[in-house]
Amino acid sequence: GRRSYIDLLARPFTDVLDEGGALNFYDVTAKVNYDINAKNRIFLSGFFGRDVFRFDERQGFNWGSRTGTLRWNHLFNDKLFSNFTFFYSNYNYELSFGEDARDAFDWDSKISTLNVKPELTYFINTRNELTFGGEAILYDFEPANAVGVSNGEAVDVSVETKRAVEAAAYISNEQKVSDRLTLQYGLRYSYYLYLGPGPVYEFLEAEETGLRREVSDVTQAEDWEVIETYNNFEPRVGFRYQLNATTSIKGSYNRLAQYIHLISNTTASNPLDVWTPSTNNIKPQVGEQFALGLFKNLRDNEIETSVEVYYRPTENQVDYIDGADLLINTLLEGDLLTGEGEAYGAEFQVKKNYGKLTGWVSYTLGRTELTVEGINNGEAYPTRFDQRHNLKIAGFYNLNDRWSFSANFTYLSGTPTTFFTSRYELDALDLVIPHNDNNARNNVRIPDYHRLDVSATLQGKKIKKGRERKNRDYWVFSIYNLYGRRNPFSIFFSQNSDVRFAEGVPKETQANQVSIIGSIVPAISYNFTF
Repeated sequence: GRRSYIDLLARPFTDVLDEGGALNFYDVTAKVNYDINAKNRIFLSGFFGRDVFRFDERQGFNWGSRTGTLRWNHLFNDKLFSNFTFFYSNYNYELSFGEDARDAFDWDSKISTLNVKPELTYFINTRNELTFGGEAILYDFEPANAVGVSNGEAVDVSVETKRAVEAAAYISNEQKVSDRLTLQYGLRYSYYLYLGPGPVYEFLEAEETGLRREVSDVTQAEDWEVIETYNNFEPRVGFRYQLNATTSIKGSYNRLAQYIHLISNTTASNPLDVWTPSTNNIKPQVGEQFALGLFKNLRDNEIETSVEVYYRPTENQVDYIDGADLLINTLLEGDLLTGEGEAYGAEFQVKKNYGKLTGWVSYTLGRTELTVEGINNGEAYPTRFDQRHNLKIAGFYNLNDRWSFSANFTYLSGTPTTFFTSRYELDALDLVIPHNDNNARNNVRIPDYHRLDVSATLQGKKIKKGRERKNRDYWVFSIYNLYGRRNPFSIFFSQNSDVRFAEGVPKETQANQVSIIGSIVPAISYNFTF
């Protein structure tokens, strides 16, 4: 378990926390394994975490997750064994504003899943390993339980819950064709049901592509009533060919279906991002991925090198119209459009495995684009996940048996986002209205992200008073963001409202950069096992 210390250290230097403010996070991980007998083992694990940001006793937001996993491993015989796994997850967030109970806004949302996954592995012979099984997932979405209070009068603006079930069956085989060639091939069949209860909306075609679609009909689905179904075959195949003792070629093809969609208009992930299931109006996303790579070991396997290229076309990717209302919107589906996407690139890696100095360098040159009729004038545009350059360097140095050092450097191209291209000025109201006159989407990038972290680890003494210690402990001294880089989380624009400008004089506006952690963060931790 761990908890942040920012609010504890800041309390003597600010009075904000005295009024109920908070800034902290915690997470707890627990695991227990039990050997029933030689053929049966039980694994139980759980994770609980939460982030809290409160401005005072009534205002702020928080989010967190709870997950639990129970796995039963059973050995039938020397050739057949199984894993039966049960998962539960719950992600939720809460948002509150208002000075008192008469003027307030409270919003909470959650996504919970129940998952059952039986899997069996059968060793047919020394050259064939067969894996088969299934999976069933129950999704429960609560997009918004929201109530606003104005002058003591409450208005419920909640969005109806949504429910879905996803089931799948799969089989795959790893076959060693020869000493040089190994194949992996399989097939997965997925089946999806969008279920009631709740309203079922039908929409008219928009007068013009890219505009909001109006509702044409609304019906009410009963509890557990099947509203829409989808199914997909998902084949996959891969190979590994050993050219010689140190060189191999690997390739793969996968077809994947995704029934859950992320809807977001922010430049970075945040807890208020909207997740929605496939419905009668939103089809599942389907993608295919092709990959081919060359892997080479050097200096008696001390150094590993690889280069891999990939290409992934996708269908039914979801994006939103210009001016879409994404939050607390019962008719969100009328603001969504779908299109085709593609991602492609090359990945390079060099890794040193042995010696006092170890580490790795990885670099990815990639592009992720989306083409949606009605967005960006129908032309391809980079998605929010597009990263032209992704460089990561990690180094580790063992000085002696007790002291070791490490450093990590990360560099990422800036996230694409949409900025206005022109503006209107209203002299009478002294206002500036931003405008995107060519309907561009993701037409600029926020500044690049880069950061350097360093740490030193001091192992506890293994021998104490001439005897080996049963317990083990160590200290970690680290500095996050060593050179204090103010990496942008997002950028927004504002107008100077304190100054009135004469008619005809351009009004002053400015861009504002938000950085979540824009300074050096030192840390000390003590760890022990017993």
